[in-house]
Amino acid sequence: MEFFETIKPFALILYYIFISFIIITIILDNKKPEKSYAFIFLILLVPIAGVIIYLLFGAQYQKKKMLTKKRYFDKVYLNQINEANKTVPVINTRSTYGKLPTLFYNIEQVNFTHNNHIEILNNGEEKFPKLIEELKKAVKSIHLDYYIIKDDIIGGQIFDILCDKARAGIQVKLIYDDVGSSISKEGLIKLKMSGAEAFPYMPVLFSRLAHKANYRNHRKIVVIDNEIGFLGGINIKDKYINPNKQDLYWRDTHIMIMGEAVIDLQYLFISDWYFVSGQKIDLNEVRYENKQGISSHVPTSILGSDYGKNNQTIMEAFFGMITSAREEILITTPYFIPDESIFNALKITSKSGVKIKLIIPEKTDIRTAFYASQTYLKDLLISGVEVYFYTKGLMHSKTMIIDSLISTVGSTNMDQRSFNLNAEVNAFIHDKTIAEKLKFSFEKDLKDCYKLQLVDLKNRPWYVKVLSSIARLLAPLL
Repeated sequence: MEFFETIKPFALILYYIFISFIIITIILDNKKPEKSYAFIFLILLVPIAGVIIYLLFGAQYQKKKMLTKKRYFDKVYLNQINEANKTVPVINTRSTYGKLPTLFYNIEQVNFTHNNHIEILNNGEEKFPKLIEELKKAVKSIHLDYYIIKDDIIGGQIFDILCDKARAGIQVKLIYDDVGSSISKEGLIKLKMSGAEAFPYMPVLFSRLAHKANYRNHRKIVVIDNEIGFLGGINIKDKYINPNKQDLYWRDTHIMIMGEAVIDLQYLFISDWYFVSGQKIDLNEVRYENKQGISSHVPTSILGSDYGKNNQTIMEAFFGMITSAREEILITTPYFIPDESIFNALKITSKSGVKIKLIIPEKTDIRTAFYASQTYLKDLLISGVEVYFYTKGLMHSKTMIIDSLISTVGSTNMDQRSFNLNAEVNAFIHDKTIAEKLKFSFEKDLKDCYKLQLVDLKNRPWYVKVLSSIARLLAPLL
C-alpha cells in the first residue's frame, strides 16, 4: 500500500501531462470547433473513459494514410480517366432549381443524366423480391457495397444467388462494412469457394465493441451489368422485412435505377473496391449500353460523400435543395442531429414562408442520438417547422421532397455523422412523378404520426431534459 501511495502523485502528474497532450493534439488537428469542444468536454467530464473514447473514435493516426490512398484514386485516377465524360451542365436561369445542376457539378463533377427509369421500393418486402429478381438476370457483373450484411434467411438467399452466378463465370464482388456486418466464416468461405470476391471495409479488431466507430461505409449499393442499380436505406438482414422476429415495424425507402445514372453509382463502387482490395477495375468496361431499352426521361444525379472528400458533398446538396424551395419541404430521417448550416437553413426557409414537415421516429435504436435530437426541435417549432413523431415502428427512411418536383433518396441521415464521417450515397431526382410518389408515401406515413407541440417539449420529465442537454454537447460525436 505504501508503494501505491508513493507513486500516486507521480501517476497523477503523468496523467495530467498526458491529457494535456491529448487536448493540444485535438486543438491542433483543426477539427470543427464544436467537435473539438465535444471531445475536450468528454475528456474532462469522464477523464479515463473520455480519453479511451477519443483514442478509439477520434484519433487520426490512421486517417491520413487512408485518405491519401483514397484521394489518389478518386481525385487522380478516377477523375482523370473520365474527364472526357464530364460536361458542364446547362443552366436554366428561369428556374429556381436551375442552380442545382451547377452546384452538383461544382461539388463533385457529376451531372444530371436524363435517360433513367426510377422505381420506388417501400420497405424490405418490396426491395428484396425485386433485388433477387434482378440478381438472377445478371449476365456480366454483380457489385454489392453494404453497411450491414448478415447471412440469415434473406442474406442466405442472396448469397446462394451470388455463388451460383460466380460459378457461372459472372464477376461477383462484395464490399461489407466490418463494423456493421455479421457474415459468418462459413458464408465468406462459401462465397470465395464459388469464385466471388469479398472484402471488408476498414477492418477493426473488435467489431462488436465498435458500433459507433468513425469512418464507416454506410452505403447500400447494388450495380448489375452496368444497367441496373439499387440504393437507399435498406440493408441486407431479416429485420428489414415486415413482419420480423424483432416485432418492430421497419419503415424504409429504397429505389431501383435503370439507366445512365447507374454508371455514376458504379464509379462509387469502383472507388470503394480499390480502397478495400487494392484492385483497379478496368473503366473501359464501365459503359452504359441501354440493353433494357430505357426511354424514360427522369433527370437523376448520384452523389457520394465520405471522409476522403475535401467537402461535405451531400450536406452541401441538401443545403442547396432546402434553400431553393419555394413552397414545401418534406423530410423523413431516423436521426436528426444537423450541423449548424442545415439547421439554420431549415429555420430561415421556414420563416420565409416555405412549409416544412419533418418526420422522425418516436423511438429509435440509438437512444443518445434520440436525446440529442430533442434539443433541436424547440427552435424548429418556433420557426414554424412542423415536426411529427412516427409511432408505427422505426422510421428509417431517408428522403426529402422539394415542391413536389425535386427529391432525394439514399443512405444519408440528417446528422453530422453522415455529413462528416461516413461514406454515403444519395440519388437526386428532378421529376414530378417520382416526387409525387414519394410525397404520397410521406402523407401515408403521417397517418401513423402525431404532431409535436411546444407544450410536449416543456412537459418532458426533468431527467429527459438533462440527458438531452448532455447529449447535445456530444452531438458532433454521435
